[in-house]
Amino acid sequence: MDIDFTNNKFENAFTFESSSPPKQPPPPSPTVVHKSKYKRNSLPRNTEEARQRRIEFDAQVRKRHREQLISAKRFKHHESYNDDDDAEPEFTLSQQDIEKLKSGLSNVNRDTRLSSLQDLSKFLVDPPDTLKQFVIEGNCIEILIKFLSGVDPEEQLQATWCITNIAAGPKEFVNKALTAVPYLISFLERENISLQDQAAWAIGNIAIESPEYRDLLRKNGVLIPLINLLNYKDVNLVQTACFALSNLARTPNSGLDEFFAGGIDKHLLRHLKTDESFEVVSEIAWVLTYITSDSDNKYTIQLLEEGLAPLLVKHMRPLLGHGPLALPLIRTLGNITSGPDENTDILIQQSDFLPAMIEFIRSDCRPVKKESLWVVSNITAARRPDVLNQVFNAGFIPILSNIATRSNFDIRKEAAYGLINIASHGIEFMRSLPHQELLPGFLEYIRSQDFDLIRLGLGYVEMLLTQVQNGKQLMESMQGIDALESVTLIEDQSLRNSASRLMDRYFDEDISNEMQQIEETI
Repeated sequence: MDIDFTNNKFENAFTFESSSPPKQPPPPSPTVVHKSKYKRNSLPRNTEEARQRRIEFDAQVRKRHREQLISAKRFKHHESYNDDDDAEPEFTLSQQDIEKLKSGLSNVNRDTRLSSLQDLSKFLVDPPDTLKQFVIEGNCIEILIKFLSGVDPEEQLQATWCITNIAAGPKEFVNKALTAVPYLISFLERENISLQDQAAWAIGNIAIESPEYRDLLRKNGVLIPLINLLNYKDVNLVQTACFALSNLARTPNSGLDEFFAGGIDKHLLRHLKTDESFEVVSEIAWVLTYITSDSDNKYTIQLLEEGLAPLLVKHMRPLLGHGPLALPLIRTLGNITSGPDENTDILIQQSDFLPAMIEFIRSDCRPVKKESLWVVSNITAARRPDVLNQVFNAGFIPILSNIATRSNFDIRKEAAYGLINIASHGIEFMRSLPHQELLPGFLEYIRSQDFDLIRLGLGYVEMLLTQVQNGKQLMESMQGIDALESVTLIEDQSLRNSASRLMDRYFDEDISNEMQQIEETI
Protein backbone atom coordinates (compact mmCIF):
# COMPACT_ATOMS: atom_id res chain seq x y z
CA MET A 1 0.00 0.00 0.00
CA ASP A 2 1.46 3.37 -1.03
CA ILE A 3 -0.18 6.44 0.46
CA ASP A 4 0.38 9.99 -0.69
CA PHE A 5 1.24 12.28 2.18
CA THR A 6 0.67 15.46 0.12
CA ASN A 7 -1.61 17.84 2.06
CA ASN A 8 -2.39 15.00 4.40
CA LYS A 9 -1.85 16.75 7.75
CA PHE A 10 -4.47 16.04 10.34
CA GLU A 11 -4.87 17.83 13.65
CA ASN A 12 -6.58 15.45 16.03
CA ALA A 13 -9.26 17.27 17.98
CA PHE A 14 -9.17 14.76 20.79
CA THR A 15 -6.70 15.61 23.53
CA PHE A 16 -4.65 12.64 24.72
CA GLU A 17 -3.81 13.48 28.30
CA SER A 18 -0.90 12.13 30.24
CA SER A 19 -1.59 9.58 32.93
CA SER A 20 0.39 7.04 34.87
CA PRO A 21 -0.18 3.58 33.38
CA PRO A 22 -1.46 1.03 35.92
CA LYS A 23 1.14 -1.52 35.11
CA GLN A 24 4.06 -3.71 36.10
CA PRO A 25 5.66 -5.32 37.83
CA PRO A 26 3.98 -7.85 36.28
CA PRO A 27 0.76 -7.26 36.87
CA PRO A 28 -0.33 -5.19 35.14
CA SER A 29 2.04 -4.28 32.29
CA PRO A 30 5.82 -4.17 31.99
CA THR A 31 5.90 -2.67 28.58
CA VAL A 32 4.42 0.78 28.35
CA VAL A 33 7.24 3.22 27.73
CA HIS A 34 5.95 4.47 24.40
CA LYS A 35 7.51 6.80 21.96
CA SER A 36 5.99 9.96 23.40
CA LYS A 37 9.36 10.58 24.97
CA TYR A 38 10.56 11.47 21.50
CA LYS A 39 7.63 11.37 19.09
CA ARG A 40 5.07 14.16 18.88
CA ASN A 41 2.43 11.84 17.43
CA SER A 42 2.42 9.25 20.15
CA LEU A 43 0.37 9.05 23.35
CA PRO A 44 1.99 10.97 26.21
CA ARG A 45 3.17 8.84 29.12
CA ASN A 46 4.83 9.40 32.48
CA THR A 47 8.13 8.18 31.10
CA GLU A 48 10.23 8.22 34.26
CA GLU A 49 7.72 6.25 36.30
CA ALA A 50 7.22 3.82 33.45
CA ARG A 51 10.98 3.41 33.08
CA GLN A 52 11.38 2.59 36.78
CA ARG A 53 8.59 0.01 36.60
CA ARG A 54 10.23 -1.44 33.52
CA ILE A 55 13.53 -1.78 35.40
CA GLU A 56 11.73 -3.45 38.30
CA PHE A 57 10.18 -5.87 35.84
CA ASP A 58 13.64 -6.59 34.40
CA ALA A 59 14.83 -7.52 37.88
CA GLN A 60 11.95 -9.93 38.38
CA VAL A 61 12.43 -11.58 34.99
CA ARG A 62 16.15 -12.01 35.49
CA LYS A 63 15.72 -13.39 38.97
CA ARG A 64 13.22 -16.00 37.80
CA HIS A 65 15.65 -17.17 35.14
CA ARG A 66 18.89 -17.10 37.05
CA GLU A 67 19.63 -20.70 36.08
CA GLN A 68 20.20 -19.21 32.62
CA LEU A 69 22.23 -16.34 34.04
CA ILE A 70 19.38 -13.91 33.53
CA SER A 71 18.85 -12.93 37.12
CA ALA A 72 18.77 -9.63 38.91
CA LYS A 73 20.36 -11.13 42.01
CA ARG A 74 22.18 -14.35 41.46
CA PHE A 75 22.92 -16.89 44.13
CA LYS A 76 25.83 -19.17 43.46
CA HIS A 77 24.41 -22.61 44.11
CA HIS A 78 26.07 -25.87 44.86
CA GLU A 79 25.05 -28.63 42.45
CA SER A 80 23.40 -30.48 45.30
CA TYR A 81 21.21 -27.53 46.25
CA ASN A 82 17.74 -27.49 44.69
CA ASP A 83 16.77 -23.95 43.67
CA ASP A 84 13.07 -23.65 44.37
CA ASP A 85 11.80 -20.15 45.07
CA ASP A 86 8.59 -21.49 46.61
CA ALA A 87 10.22 -24.10 48.85
CA GLU A 88 10.44 -23.80 52.61
CA PRO A 89 13.88 -22.81 53.99
CA GLU A 90 15.99 -25.93 53.89
CA PHE A 91 18.26 -25.03 56.80
CA THR A 92 17.56 -24.23 60.44
CA LEU A 93 20.66 -23.28 62.38
CA SER A 94 20.77 -22.91 66.14
CA GLN A 95 23.17 -20.53 67.78
CA GLN A 96 25.26 -23.57 68.64
CA ASP A 97 25.40 -24.45 64.94
CA ILE A 98 26.60 -20.92 64.15
CA GLU A 99 29.37 -21.21 66.73
CA LYS A 100 30.39 -24.57 65.25
CA LEU A 101 30.47 -22.98 61.78
CA LYS A 102 32.64 -20.12 63.05
CA SER A 103 34.97 -22.60 64.66
CA GLY A 104 35.31 -24.47 61.38
CA LEU A 105 36.15 -21.26 59.52
CA SER A 106 39.08 -20.64 61.86
CA ASN A 107 40.26 -24.23 62.05
CA VAL A 108 43.96 -24.91 61.40
CA ASN A 109 43.04 -27.67 58.96
CA ARG A 110 42.62 -26.31 55.41
CA ASP A 111 40.06 -28.93 54.38
CA THR A 112 37.91 -28.07 57.39
CA ARG A 113 38.06 -24.37 56.54
CA LEU A 114 37.11 -25.03 52.92
CA SER A 115 34.26 -27.30 53.97
CA SER A 116 32.97 -24.63 56.37
CA LEU A 117 33.15 -21.97 53.64
CA GLN A 118 31.15 -24.22 51.33
CA ASP A 119 28.56 -24.82 54.04
CA LEU A 120 28.32 -21.08 54.74
CA SER A 121 27.75 -20.24 51.06
CA LYS A 122 25.04 -22.91 50.92
CA PHE A 123 23.29 -21.63 54.04
CA LEU A 124 23.41 -18.05 52.72
CA VAL A 125 21.11 -18.96 49.82
CA ASP A 126 18.14 -18.80 52.19
CA PRO A 127 19.60 -17.83 55.56
CA PRO A 128 17.71 -18.54 58.79
CA ASP A 129 17.46 -15.76 61.37
CA THR A 130 20.52 -16.92 63.31
CA LEU A 131 22.68 -16.68 60.19
CA LYS A 132 21.22 -13.28 59.30
CA GLN A 133 22.26 -12.06 62.72
CA PHE A 134 25.76 -13.49 62.19
CA VAL A 135 26.09 -11.55 58.93
CA ILE A 136 24.55 -8.26 60.05
CA GLU A 137 25.65 -8.03 63.68
CA GLY A 138 28.41 -10.60 63.96
CA ASN A 139 31.91 -10.86 62.49
CA CYS A 140 31.01 -12.92 59.40
CA ILE A 141 32.33 -10.36 56.92
CA GLU A 142 35.52 -9.84 58.89
CA ILE A 143 36.19 -13.57 58.79
CA LEU A 144 35.57 -13.68 55.02
CA ILE A 145 37.84 -10.67 54.45
CA LYS A 146 40.68 -12.59 56.08
CA PHE A 147 40.23 -15.30 53.47
CA LEU A 148 40.05 -12.74 50.65
CA SER A 149 43.28 -11.13 51.80
CA GLY A 150 45.05 -14.47 52.10
CA VAL A 151 47.16 -16.31 49.56
CA ASP A 152 45.19 -19.52 49.04
CA PRO A 153 43.31 -19.24 45.70
CA GLU A 154 40.73 -21.89 46.63
CA GLU A 155 39.93 -20.22 49.94
CA GLN A 156 39.67 -16.88 48.16
CA LEU A 157 37.26 -18.42 45.65
CA GLN A 158 35.05 -20.00 48.33
CA ALA A 159 35.02 -16.77 50.37
CA THR A 160 34.08 -14.79 47.26
CA TRP A 161 31.32 -17.30 46.67
CA CYS A 162 29.99 -16.43 50.15
CA ILE A 163 30.25 -12.70 49.40
CA THR A 164 28.29 -13.28 46.18
CA ASN A 165 25.41 -14.83 48.09
CA ILE A 166 25.52 -12.16 50.79
CA ALA A 167 25.37 -9.48 48.07
CA ALA A 168 22.29 -11.22 46.67
CA GLY A 169 20.49 -10.75 49.98
CA PRO A 170 18.66 -7.80 51.55
CA LYS A 171 20.16 -4.33 51.68
CA GLU A 172 21.55 -4.92 55.17
CA PHE A 173 23.56 -7.78 53.70
CA VAL A 174 24.74 -5.73 50.76
CA ASN A 175 25.96 -3.00 53.10
CA LYS A 176 28.18 -5.56 54.73
CA ALA A 177 29.43 -6.86 51.39
CA LEU A 178 30.74 -3.39 50.44
CA THR A 179 33.78 -4.00 52.61
CA ALA A 180 34.90 -6.65 50.14
CA VAL A 181 34.73 -4.40 47.06
CA PRO A 182 38.49 -3.61 46.82
CA TYR A 183 39.31 -7.32 46.94
CA LEU A 184 36.66 -8.16 44.37
CA ILE A 185 38.01 -5.57 41.96
CA SER A 186 41.55 -6.86 42.40
CA PHE A 187 40.34 -10.41 41.65
CA LEU A 188 38.98 -9.24 38.28
CA GLU A 189 42.58 -8.80 37.13
CA ARG A 190 43.84 -12.16 38.38
CA GLU A 191 44.74 -14.85 35.87
CA ASN A 192 42.25 -17.16 37.52
CA ILE A 193 39.04 -17.45 35.51
CA SER A 194 37.02 -19.03 38.31
CA LEU A 195 37.96 -16.25 40.72
CA GLN A 196 37.38 -13.56 38.08
CA ASP A 197 33.95 -14.99 37.32
CA GLN A 198 32.96 -15.17 40.98
CA ALA A 199 34.18 -11.64 41.70
CA ALA A 200 32.26 -10.25 38.71
CA TRP A 201 29.17 -12.08 39.90
CA ALA A 202 29.42 -10.54 43.37
CA ILE A 203 29.97 -7.08 41.88
CA GLY A 204 26.87 -7.52 39.71
CA ASN A 205 24.82 -8.38 42.78
CA ILE A 206 26.06 -5.29 44.61
CA ALA A 207 25.45 -3.06 41.59
CA ILE A 208 21.80 -4.01 41.30
CA GLU A 209 21.01 -2.75 44.79
CA SER A 210 21.03 1.04 44.24
CA PRO A 211 22.45 3.93 42.19
CA GLU A 212 24.62 4.85 45.17
CA TYR A 213 26.30 1.46 45.13
CA ARG A 214 26.80 1.69 41.39
CA ASP A 215 28.49 5.06 41.83
CA LEU A 216 30.70 3.65 44.57
CA LEU A 217 31.76 0.72 42.39
CA ARG A 218 32.60 2.95 39.44
CA LYS A 219 34.55 5.37 41.62
CA ASN A 220 36.58 2.41 42.86
CA GLY A 221 37.61 1.63 39.29
CA VAL A 222 35.48 -1.43 38.53
CA LEU A 223 34.51 -0.64 34.92
CA ILE A 224 37.75 -1.12 33.01
CA PRO A 225 38.63 -4.49 34.63
CA LEU A 226 35.09 -5.69 33.94
CA ILE A 227 35.18 -4.54 30.32
CA ASN A 228 38.54 -6.25 29.90
CA LEU A 229 36.92 -9.56 30.85
CA LEU A 230 35.07 -9.37 27.53
CA ASN A 231 38.41 -10.17 25.87
CA TYR A 232 38.22 -13.71 27.22
CA LYS A 233 36.79 -16.63 25.27
CA ASP A 234 35.33 -18.33 28.33
CA VAL A 235 31.55 -18.25 27.80
CA ASN A 236 30.63 -18.19 31.49
CA LEU A 237 33.05 -15.38 32.22
CA VAL A 238 31.70 -13.24 29.37
CA GLN A 239 28.13 -13.84 30.56
CA THR A 240 28.95 -12.88 34.13
CA ALA A 241 30.91 -9.79 33.05
CA CYS A 242 27.90 -8.67 31.00
CA PHE A 243 25.63 -9.31 33.97
CA ALA A 244 27.74 -6.99 36.12
CA LEU A 245 28.13 -4.36 33.37
CA SER A 246 24.41 -4.25 32.66
CA ASN A 247 23.68 -3.68 36.33
CA LEU A 248 26.25 -0.89 36.48
CA ALA A 249 24.55 0.77 33.50
CA ARG A 250 21.04 0.63 34.98
CA THR A 251 20.96 4.23 36.21
CA PRO A 252 19.94 6.69 33.44
CA ASN A 253 23.00 8.08 31.66
CA SER A 254 25.15 6.39 34.30
CA GLY A 255 28.62 7.43 33.23
CA LEU A 256 28.30 6.02 29.74
CA ASP A 257 31.28 8.09 28.65
CA GLU A 258 33.43 5.87 30.82
CA PHE A 259 31.84 2.72 29.39
CA PHE A 260 32.63 3.79 25.85
CA ALA A 261 36.06 5.13 26.71
CA GLY A 262 36.80 1.58 27.85
CA GLY A 263 35.77 0.24 24.45
CA ILE A 264 32.65 -1.59 25.53
CA ASP A 265 31.00 -0.96 22.16
CA LYS A 266 33.74 -2.77 20.25
CA HIS A 267 33.62 -5.74 22.60
CA LEU A 268 29.83 -6.11 22.50
CA LEU A 269 29.65 -5.84 18.71
CA ARG A 270 32.45 -8.39 18.32
CA HIS A 271 30.61 -10.89 20.53
CA LEU A 272 27.36 -10.34 18.64
CA LYS A 273 29.23 -11.14 15.43
CA THR A 274 30.91 -14.30 16.67
CA ASP A 275 28.88 -15.77 19.55
CA GLU A 276 25.94 -18.08 18.91
CA SER A 277 25.09 -18.99 22.50
CA PHE A 278 21.57 -17.81 23.33
CA GLU A 279 22.59 -17.06 26.91
CA VAL A 280 25.60 -14.97 25.89
CA VAL A 281 23.63 -13.00 23.31
CA SER A 282 20.90 -12.37 25.86
CA GLU A 283 23.39 -11.06 28.43
CA ILE A 284 25.01 -8.80 25.83
CA ALA A 285 21.55 -7.51 24.96
CA TRP A 286 20.92 -6.64 28.62
CA VAL A 287 23.97 -4.38 28.53
CA LEU A 288 22.72 -2.83 25.29
CA THR A 289 19.26 -2.35 26.80
CA TYR A 290 20.59 0.09 29.38
CA ILE A 291 23.16 1.71 27.10
CA THR A 292 20.51 2.46 24.46
CA SER A 293 18.18 4.03 27.02
CA ASP A 294 20.40 7.14 27.16
CA SER A 295 18.20 10.23 26.94
CA ASP A 296 20.19 12.07 24.28
CA ASN A 297 20.62 9.06 21.96
CA LYS A 298 24.32 9.85 21.61
CA TYR A 299 25.58 6.34 22.18
CA THR A 300 22.63 4.64 20.52
CA ILE A 301 23.47 6.53 17.35
CA GLN A 302 27.15 5.65 17.73
CA LEU A 303 26.32 1.95 18.06
CA LEU A 304 24.09 2.10 14.99
CA GLU A 305 26.83 3.79 13.01
CA GLU A 306 29.17 1.00 14.09
CA GLY A 307 26.82 -1.65 12.69
CA LEU A 308 24.60 -2.69 15.60
CA ALA A 309 21.32 -3.02 13.65
CA PRO A 310 22.16 -6.00 11.40
CA LEU A 311 23.71 -7.83 14.35
CA LEU A 312 20.55 -7.46 16.42
CA VAL A 313 18.34 -8.56 13.55
CA LYS A 314 20.64 -11.53 12.96
CA HIS A 315 19.82 -12.86 16.43
CA MET A 316 16.06 -12.22 16.36
CA ARG A 317 14.88 -15.49 14.85
CA PRO A 318 17.34 -17.72 16.76
CA LEU A 319 16.02 -16.25 20.04
CA LEU A 320 12.37 -16.43 18.98
CA GLY A 321 11.66 -19.76 20.63
CA HIS A 322 13.57 -19.04 23.82
CA GLY A 323 11.04 -16.94 25.69
CA PRO A 324 12.49 -14.50 28.23
CA LEU A 325 15.98 -14.84 26.77
CA ALA A 326 14.68 -12.68 23.90
CA LEU A 327 13.37 -9.89 26.15
CA PRO A 328 16.55 -7.76 26.32
CA LEU A 329 16.98 -7.99 22.55
CA ILE A 330 13.41 -6.76 22.03
CA ARG A 331 13.90 -4.06 24.66
CA THR A 332 16.99 -2.84 22.85
CA LEU A 333 15.06 -2.68 19.58
CA GLY A 334 12.35 -0.72 21.39
CA ASN A 335 14.87 1.76 22.75
CA ILE A 336 16.33 2.27 19.29
CA THR A 337 12.92 2.86 17.71
CA SER A 338 12.07 5.25 20.56
CA GLY A 339 14.67 7.63 19.18
CA PRO A 340 14.76 9.73 16.05
CA ASP A 341 13.14 8.40 12.89
CA GLU A 342 16.59 7.87 11.43
CA ASN A 343 17.11 5.09 13.99
CA THR A 344 13.93 3.34 12.88
CA ASP A 345 14.99 3.72 9.25
CA ILE A 346 18.22 1.87 9.93
CA LEU A 347 16.32 -1.08 11.38
CA ILE A 348 13.69 -1.05 8.65
CA GLN A 349 16.47 -1.34 6.07
CA GLN A 350 17.29 -4.79 7.46
CA SER A 351 15.23 -7.08 5.25
CA ASP A 352 14.27 -9.53 8.00
CA PHE A 353 13.45 -6.98 10.70
CA LEU A 354 9.73 -6.49 10.06
CA PRO A 355 9.03 -10.15 9.22
CA ALA A 356 10.78 -11.19 12.43
CA MET A 357 8.80 -8.59 14.41
CA ILE A 358 5.59 -10.16 13.14
CA GLU A 359 6.77 -13.50 14.52
CA PHE A 360 7.56 -11.88 17.87
CA ILE A 361 4.13 -10.24 18.23
CA ARG A 362 2.64 -13.69 17.58
CA SER A 363 4.76 -15.22 20.34
CA ASP A 364 3.10 -17.46 22.91
CA CYS A 365 5.36 -15.94 25.58
CA ARG A 366 3.30 -13.13 27.11
CA PRO A 367 6.17 -10.74 28.07
CA VAL A 368 7.76 -11.20 24.64
CA LYS A 369 4.45 -10.45 22.94
CA LYS A 370 3.92 -7.27 24.99
CA GLU A 371 7.44 -5.99 24.51
CA SER A 372 7.21 -6.65 20.78
CA LEU A 373 3.96 -4.72 20.51
CA TRP A 374 5.70 -1.83 22.25
CA VAL A 375 8.39 -1.91 19.57
CA VAL A 376 5.70 -1.88 16.88
CA SER A 377 4.00 1.12 18.50
CA ASN A 378 7.32 2.97 18.32
CA ILE A 379 7.76 2.02 14.66
CA THR A 380 4.27 3.24 13.80
CA ALA A 381 5.00 6.58 15.45
CA ALA A 382 7.66 7.32 12.81
CA ARG A 383 6.84 10.33 10.64
CA ARG A 384 8.28 8.88 7.44
CA PRO A 385 5.72 7.65 4.89
CA ASP A 386 7.91 4.82 3.65
CA VAL A 387 8.02 3.33 7.17
CA LEU A 388 4.22 3.29 7.45
CA ASN A 389 3.90 1.87 3.95
CA GLN A 390 6.28 -0.96 4.84
CA VAL A 391 4.26 -1.69 7.98
CA PHE A 392 1.14 -2.02 5.83
CA ASN A 393 2.86 -4.08 3.17
CA ALA A 394 4.43 -6.44 5.72
CA GLY A 395 0.96 -7.46 6.93
CA PHE A 396 0.91 -5.93 10.42
CA ILE A 397 -2.59 -4.42 10.25
CA PRO A 398 -4.68 -7.65 10.34
CA ILE A 399 -2.49 -9.03 13.13
CA LEU A 400 -2.65 -5.85 15.23
CA SER A 401 -6.40 -5.59 14.64
CA ASN A 402 -6.92 -9.16 15.79
CA ILE A 403 -4.85 -8.64 18.94
CA ALA A 404 -6.49 -5.27 19.71
CA THR A 405 -9.97 -6.81 19.66
CA ARG A 406 -9.55 -10.39 20.88
CA SER A 407 -6.72 -10.68 23.42
CA ASN A 408 -6.71 -9.84 27.13
CA PHE A 409 -7.02 -6.13 27.80
CA ASP A 410 -3.40 -5.50 28.74
CA ILE A 411 -2.17 -7.12 25.51
CA ARG A 412 -4.94 -5.46 23.49
CA LYS A 413 -3.87 -2.08 24.80
CA GLU A 414 -0.37 -2.53 23.43
CA ALA A 415 -1.71 -3.35 19.96
CA ALA A 416 -4.14 -0.43 20.18
CA TYR A 417 -1.27 2.03 20.67
CA GLY A 418 0.19 0.92 17.35
CA LEU A 419 -3.15 1.26 15.56
CA ILE A 420 -3.81 4.69 17.07
CA ASN A 421 -0.36 5.81 15.97
CA ILE A 422 -1.10 4.63 12.43
CA ALA A 423 -4.49 6.36 12.39
CA SER A 424 -2.95 9.59 13.67
CA HIS A 425 -0.84 9.91 10.54
CA GLY A 426 -3.77 11.14 8.50
CA ILE A 427 -7.10 10.51 6.83
CA GLU A 428 -5.85 7.99 4.29
CA PHE A 429 -4.25 5.83 6.96
CA MET A 430 -7.31 6.09 9.19
CA ARG A 431 -9.61 5.09 6.36
CA SER A 432 -7.40 2.10 5.54
CA LEU A 433 -8.06 0.42 8.90
CA PRO A 434 -10.74 -2.29 9.25
CA HIS A 435 -13.19 -0.25 11.33
CA GLN A 436 -16.01 -2.79 11.13
CA GLU A 437 -13.71 -5.13 13.05
CA LEU A 438 -12.01 -2.55 15.26
CA LEU A 439 -14.93 -0.46 16.52
CA PRO A 440 -16.53 -3.16 18.76
CA GLY A 441 -13.18 -3.66 20.46
CA PHE A 442 -12.60 0.06 21.06
CA LEU A 443 -16.16 0.41 22.38
CA GLU A 444 -15.28 -2.29 24.90
CA TYR A 445 -12.35 -0.09 25.95
CA ILE A 446 -14.75 2.80 26.50
CA ARG A 447 -17.05 0.64 28.62
CA SER A 448 -14.13 -0.61 30.76
CA GLN A 449 -13.06 0.78 34.13
CA ASP A 450 -9.50 1.41 32.96
CA PHE A 451 -8.96 5.12 32.30
CA ASP A 452 -6.11 4.43 29.88
CA LEU A 453 -8.33 2.11 27.87
CA ILE A 454 -11.20 4.62 27.94
CA ARG A 455 -8.86 7.31 26.68
CA LEU A 456 -7.68 5.08 23.86
CA GLY A 457 -11.26 4.22 22.92
CA LEU A 458 -12.36 7.85 22.91
CA GLY A 459 -9.35 8.83 20.81
CA TYR A 460 -10.20 6.19 18.24
CA VAL A 461 -13.89 7.19 18.15
CA GLU A 462 -12.93 10.85 17.71
CA MET A 463 -10.87 10.02 14.63
CA LEU A 464 -13.53 7.65 13.34
CA LEU A 465 -16.21 10.34 13.51
CA THR A 466 -13.92 13.03 12.13
CA GLN A 467 -12.32 11.19 9.24
CA VAL A 468 -14.34 8.14 8.22
CA GLN A 469 -17.37 8.88 6.04
CA ASN A 470 -19.65 6.31 7.61
CA GLY A 471 -18.17 6.63 11.10
CA LYS A 472 -21.37 7.98 12.64
CA GLN A 473 -23.44 5.20 11.11
CA LEU A 474 -21.01 2.59 12.43
CA MET A 475 -21.26 4.08 15.92
CA GLU A 476 -25.04 4.05 15.83
CA SER A 477 -25.22 0.49 14.55
CA MET A 478 -22.93 -0.80 17.32
CA GLN A 479 -24.50 1.05 20.30
CA GLY A 480 -21.63 3.53 20.37
CA ILE A 481 -23.82 6.22 21.93
CA ASP A 482 -24.49 4.00 24.94
CA ALA A 483 -20.75 3.50 25.35
CA LEU A 484 -20.14 7.26 25.31
CA GLU A 485 -22.92 7.79 27.84
CA SER A 486 -21.26 5.30 30.19
CA VAL A 487 -18.21 7.57 30.37
CA THR A 488 -20.29 10.51 31.61
CA LEU A 489 -20.71 8.64 34.90
CA ILE A 490 -17.03 7.99 35.73
CA GLU A 491 -14.88 10.02 38.11
CA ASP A 492 -12.32 11.39 35.64
CA GLN A 493 -13.49 14.88 34.67
CA SER A 494 -11.42 15.13 31.48
CA LEU A 495 -12.80 11.85 30.14
CA ARG A 496 -16.36 12.88 31.04
CA ASN A 497 -15.87 16.15 29.21
CA SER A 498 -14.43 14.41 26.15
CA ALA A 499 -17.30 11.93 25.94
CA SER A 500 -19.88 14.67 26.44
CA ARG A 501 -18.29 16.78 23.72
CA LEU A 502 -18.44 13.90 21.25
CA MET A 503 -22.08 13.23 22.09
CA ASP A 504 -23.03 16.90 21.77
CA ARG A 505 -21.16 17.36 18.52
CA TYR A 506 -22.20 14.24 16.66
CA PHE A 507 -25.25 12.77 18.35
CA ASP A 508 -27.09 15.62 20.08
CA GLU A 509 -29.88 15.69 17.49
CA ASP A 510 -30.25 11.91 17.49
CA ILE A 511 -30.44 11.81 21.27
CA SER A 512 -32.97 14.66 21.36
CA ASN A 513 -35.15 12.91 18.79
CA GLU A 514 -34.95 9.66 20.72
CA MET A 515 -35.98 11.39 23.95
CA GLN A 516 -38.86 13.14 22.17
CA GLN A 517 -40.11 9.81 20.82
CA ILE A 518 -39.97 8.29 24.29
CA GLU A 519 -41.92 11.24 25.76
CA GLU A 520 -44.55 10.99 23.01
CA THR A 521 -44.97 7.29 23.67
CA ILE A 522 -45.45 7.95 27.37
